Amino acid sequence: MNLEILNQQIDGLKDELIKAVQDCIQFKSVKDMDHASPGAPFGPGIRDCLEWTLSLGESLGFDVKNIDGYAGQIEMGAGELLGILGHLDVVPEGDGWSVPPYSGAVMNGRIYGRGAIDDKGPTLAALFAMKAIKDAKIPLNKKVRLILGTDEESGWEDMDYYKQKEDIPVIGFAPDAEFPLIHAEKGILHLEFSKQFNPLPHLREIQGGERANVVPDSCRVVLNGFTREDLSQKLSHYTFPEGVTGKLETSSGEDGLVLRFKGVGAHGSLPQKGKNAVLHALQFLASLDLSQEEAELIHWLNNRPGKGYFGEGFNVAFADEPSGKLSLNLGIMDLSARHIRFVIDVRYPVTIKEDQILKPVTACGQEIGLQMLTLSHQKAHHVPKDSPLVKSLLKAYSDVTGLEAYAFAIGGGTYAKVLPQGVAFGPLLPGEPEVIHCPDEYMAIDSLILACKVYAQAILNLAGA
Repeated sequence: MNLEILNQQIDGLKDELIKAVQDCIQFKSVKDMDHASPGAPFGPGIRDCLEWTLSLGESLGFDVKNIDGYAGQIEMGAGELLGILGHLDVVPEGDGWSVPPYSGAVMNGRIYGRGAIDDKGPTLAALFAMKAIKDAKIPLNKKVRLILGTDEESGWEDMDYYKQKEDIPVIGFAPDAEFPLIHAEKGILHLEFSKQFNPLPHLREIQGGERANVVPDSCRVVLNGFTREDLSQKLSHYTFPEGVTGKLETSSGEDGLVLRFKGVGAHGSLPQKGKNAVLHALQFLASLDLSQEEAELIHWLNNRPGKGYFGEGFNVAFADEPSGKLSLNLGIMDLSARHIRFVIDVRYPVTIKEDQILKPVTACGQEIGLQMLTLSHQKAHHVPKDSPLVKSLLKAYSDVTGLEAYAFAIGGGTYAKVLPQGVAFGPLLPGEPEVIHCPDEYMAIDSLILACKVYAQAILNLAGA
């Protein structure tokens, strides 16, 4: 009976939810440390989005709290905590959009914009699920707390701060991945390599990627010592895969001729879903007549981070039964004539230890004198499939959707790792395309409403009186 009542309530909230998602997308909530300040530790865009969302929660009748701009929370009920962990920060928009990335445009039954599905749409779906339960006056025996994160796409500094200030729920879910349910998440390492050297004769610049957890969709290369005719001929005879282009810009840079490579962006946990513009630029550079030092560097890059998607080049191609294969993404490249710095994103299986990754990767870097630094590390996370949490959420999913319910593992890291017993739960439905971190990111309106209904039933399964 509650299921039917909730579904009716959510159908009645449909237009309000769509409008809220559109409005939320219009905040460019990208981390901006250059303009950080008290109350805006990750910049004004994220602060404004957080304050707006808390104001929305308050207008819907909930208790809200701003944790010094690092996070927020929206609550209902009383008792033991049930946590729902979403995030309002987004990755930079990148190139290749056919609609303005912060417009929240609605077309063909979809809401478009950076953050539509990662993670503003699902977070607001959870909020409106709480609203439906409140409006239906269905009693709860737990306090439901929607936690609004602001640094999920970077270093999770928000959660470090939050845990110092507030109680952390023991159980809950993150609406920031896929349905039916994710019970295991791989460990995540962001590793930086760097080296200084004497000025290189030809390679003046290789720049690509903004975040380690995104497959770069563009790369800028500046070369010295080549004629425009030489490079034009090389490009015309070079075969790029479908979806990848390399072009010589008409105007030269200060240090030489400028080439622009375009690929296909994707989430860093699924490098095989994208076409890494940096890697394709490096493969093209291997065809040029470079100095010995430059050729050795390019060869190493192509045969270490550039070899395969699963760590083959670094001799870390591990896999296990609970979580599958390790993945490796070259997410940031910053090379000048005097230095190189690049960052890789490694997602390792839940049964593998950190040292099993770091030792061989460090050894590979030492082959050409690279220093390695661990920028961040999220340990692997695993909740048994037969746990009450998993069973309750899968029942909510199957009851609402009528689809087969099962638990599986991913390489993506979600806020589920913040909770002792946390899992990732939606919103992407089986068969829907992966558009997280891609141009023209969107969430289908039907999927948004369905997710809201699933989250409402999930709350009742876990916190109903």
